[in-house]
Amino acid sequence: MGDMGRMRAIAIAASGCVLVAACSSTGHSSAPGPVPVSSSSGDAVRQYLTAVNALCDGLERKIIALNGGQFDIPLKDFLAQLPQHTKLVDDFDRRLAMIVVPPAAAAKARALAGYIAFASKLDAARLRAARQGAAAYRREIDAEQKSAASDPSIAARDAAGFSESCNAR
Repeated sequence: MGDMGRMRAIAIAASGCVLVAACSSTGHSSAPGPVPVSSSSGDAVRQYLTAVNALCDGLERKIIALNGGQFDIPLKDFLAQLPQHTKLVDDFDRRLAMIVVPPAAAAKARALAGYIAFASKLDAARLRAARQGAAAYRREIDAEQKSAASDPSIAARDAAGFSESCNAR
């Protein structure tokens, strides 16, 4: 995997104070397929949110199975889990892209995309710190714990109706 995949992998580890940091070695749960758009835009939005939240729930379960849901994991464990974590996050992103966003849910999808961009920045920072060694990695985790949970993208994501389990991304 390239650096971008690794950076995405860190999002799970770094997104919010309760975020977990790796992935499961268990099999993938079935992915939600494209969400059919009903005649009601409200129904379509609910179907979209349900599909995305189910995807987030599945990712969260796999991460918890791997590391017990710990945000602050030792550098050695982070590096050991990174390849599998990257695979899980890449799979999540691929499955998320398959979910149809109804026009009435466009603002919600933008809120989720904003959160994912934030999480990816955390990914990049954590990976950069991990490459610099244990002390830099520890400083990065400490900084994330102090500020990440208050990022406005998390509140926007939650207000849009996405589950807290989306922290796993």
